[in-house]
Amino acid sequence: MPVELNAPYDHVVLISIDTLRSDALSCNPMKLWPHKYSGVRPVRTTVLDELAGSGAYFPNVISAAPYTAAAHGAIFSGQYPLHNGLHEFYNGSLRAPTVFTYGRRAGRATVLKTDFPIILGSQLGYTRDIDTYIVEDDDSFIEAVIEADQSVACAHFGAVHSPYGFHNLAFGGDAYREKVAELTAELPKSLPFTDLLVESYRDPEDTELLVRYKRAIAYLHAEGQYDRLFQIYLDGVQHFLESRFAHFVERLRERMAAADRRMLLVVFADHGEEFDERTNGHFNSMAEAVLRVPLIIVGDDVAPAVHRNRVRTIDIAPTVLDLAGIPAPATGVFDGRSLAPVVRGAEKLSGDAPAIAEAYTSELNEFVTFQQRQLAGQQPGALRHYLVGHTAYLEDRRVVRLTRQYSEWFQQMQSTEMAWVERFDESSVPRRDPADDGADLLAALDDYRTALREPDQVSFTDEIRGQLRALGYSV
Repeated sequence: MPVELNAPYDHVVLISIDTLRSDALSCNPMKLWPHKYSGVRPVRTTVLDELAGSGAYFPNVISAAPYTAAAHGAIFSGQYPLHNGLHEFYNGSLRAPTVFTYGRRAGRATVLKTDFPIILGSQLGYTRDIDTYIVEDDDSFIEAVIEADQSVACAHFGAVHSPYGFHNLAFGGDAYREKVAELTAELPKSLPFTDLLVESYRDPEDTELLVRYKRAIAYLHAEGQYDRLFQIYLDGVQHFLESRFAHFVERLRERMAAADRRMLLVVFADHGEEFDERTNGHFNSMAEAVLRVPLIIVGDDVAPAVHRNRVRTIDIAPTVLDLAGIPAPATGVFDGRSLAPVVRGAEKLSGDAPAIAEAYTSELNEFVTFQQRQLAGQQPGALRHYLVGHTAYLEDRRVVRLTRQYSEWFQQMQSTEMAWVERFDESSVPRRDPADDGADLLAALDDYRTALREPDQVSFTDEIRGQLRALGYSV
């Protein structure tokens, strides 16, 4: 029976691959890493390459933040972090309506599966408007989606994040143990304090392995072994895709076909990973490779094509809702714009979209203490956050302004004041432009930060509440 194009999709399935930089994909036509790392071999990303070849592939998508919490908030809401209530690394709550909010209002079941329940959980507002919340269970996610007549669902995978490729013992098994043993065999007996933060709940052996892995990565970074670190990261991408992700995608598609369901599949990342003198990983970084992520959209009425111009992760929510035919306010809610006409092949993507990204983090020792109290069931108190850096994009330029940076081994956060302009060449590689002061771009950052100002207090009447609900807000 022929498929009716532009008919509603039964299921909208978002797939988030945490920490997947855009040019980790073999099919990426605008790679950054070969210009930076030497002696690094590319890895197989077959399942993602095949998805990209069968759908609308955007290799130049700018994330609104270089860490999981704020990045996902922007993706799900279509709003920049300062507008949706969740801009800091681990503080605030996602207040804005999301794709799940609109899906539920349209009568669809909503499902969220995450590998990072401490981050993408109730603490930061991610369980709101979710009917079924699943932790680290890929098969249960597929079953929950299939059991619904219609759904808006997201499966979040954390295994590309450190420990690269493994996530935990349940998924990594002996291969994970062997990798930790290999990396730690060369470590000195005494090393400084290292990152003890966790994103998921772990038993003692799992926690010990994670800490040992992180210590090894921190040591290699302190030794300046950036090429080796990047190879470890890429190898982790391939291991995850081949040991876990390819099976998940195959199983999901098989179940959809067997149930005769029409699916819109949307694959993206929240941020990437980078290693150099200033960056060890992602969360305190404004590096282009950290902020540039992939987006792949596959569906019956999607025109396969590669769209190289810059778009933003805030464009994902309005695009998905538009493609799925799920009602949402046409104006006044989204900072992003719908790319649906481009995805369907009705329009060409012209020009590079302007974009903004910011990073707010805390002193690592304060964060560790806060999280340990929280996981012990205690009142964790307040966690101070600081603006670390931000960037603004306009046409073929971007400005980077840093205000704080971590010392080696994350011992403490140091104040700094530096800014520079980068210009993208024909291959979309950023090159510093010392002749450009970036005044217009810096002004754009200052304008964006006015959202942090406390508004004048206004009485919240039933009339105002009704008006906000009419615009799509949950109040």
